[in-house]
Amino acid sequence: MSRLLRLQLFHRPSDILSFQHSDVIMGFRQPSEAMNMLQMEMSNRSSLDQLYINIRWLKEWKRSSIAHLGGGVFQYSTLWLVLSGGATLKFGQTVCQLGKNDIISLPSQTYHKWIWVSSDTPFHYLSLACEAKVGSFDLVRLYSFPLHKTLHDDAAFAKLVELWYRMSADFHELLSHFEPHEIQSNEYKGPKPSEYPVFRFNTQQSVQYLKIRSLGNLWFHYLFESLQDQLPDSPDLYDTRVYDVCAYINEHLHERPTLEQLAELVSLSKEHLRFLFQKELGLAPLKFAASMRLQRAREMLLLSTYPMKEIAQRLGFQDQHHFTRSFHQAEGLSPSAYRRKFKYSVETPVGSVSVVREEM
Repeated sequence: MSRLLRLQLFHRPSDILSFQHSDVIMGFRQPSEAMNMLQMEMSNRSSLDQLYINIRWLKEWKRSSIAHLGGGVFQYSTLWLVLSGGATLKFGQTVCQLGKNDIISLPSQTYHKWIWVSSDTPFHYLSLACEAKVGSFDLVRLYSFPLHKTLHDDAAFAKLVELWYRMSADFHELLSHFEPHEIQSNEYKGPKPSEYPVFRFNTQQSVQYLKIRSLGNLWFHYLFESLQDQLPDSPDLYDTRVYDVCAYINEHLHERPTLEQLAELVSLSKEHLRFLFQKELGLAPLKFAASMRLQRAREMLLLSTYPMKEIAQRLGFQDQHHFTRSFHQAEGLSPSAYRRKFKYSVETPVGSVSVVREEM
């Protein structure tokens, strides 16, 4: 039995220090030196110990129109696999033309705007939204995933697609073990962006859920391999304060926090917060809040039956008139006209599975 293996069998520091080899304790001349090395080894844990990946939804889309889509912000880290067709979108300040075998990697709080989709061949893509973090850092942002990459290795792309479908099937299998009333409706229910459903898992459900978590980790492993030639040698820590403010805005749209209040949250001056927002997102803080408010309004108009007055109240507009004026200025239609025009023409995913309110 090796010395290292024997060391692992001991339980207390005193046991470890009592293990002697000739006149040397564990190869060190002093017990304190051995203890210091042991403590350093125990505390030197990789930051990846804090890695977690929670899949929030998977959707398969075939889009042939963008009339009702506009723009918005993805709440979660979102990954797309483009299967066919073409589209042009603006992500942050970057315009991308998308086509077959493209991988799109969007960190949480990424602003996007649809510009064009092919009409002859529907824009067919798979989307996956998740909380992918290392501690408080967004995994996609931390490792500087390329926003847009065409994967020329067909086999590698096919592997990602095949595993996506496996995850989707297993997600459906998991949800089939719950009664309908146990699964949260996707209809918007309040000022907060989403409330996670609370499930009480039995053993069978737990086994299925662990399988999904494992597949999610494996999918990200394949994704890392596919993008590795464009990733940095080591993760690049970034300032999380902008994204802390984004999360606060998402949860307090009905309160309309001021720039001063947002700056105080992260102990910054108004000017510095505005500078960081412009640098990271290409938007000023209050413009980001306005964009989120309008995005939520579009969702509520199309996915709920709330009257205009209630939507205005839930999103922090002064009154219904203020809501109507702001919405018309942004969309070119009044809220009621927007609902009439697009309520029954909203494209639905070819396949969809979700445990939270879905984003469009």
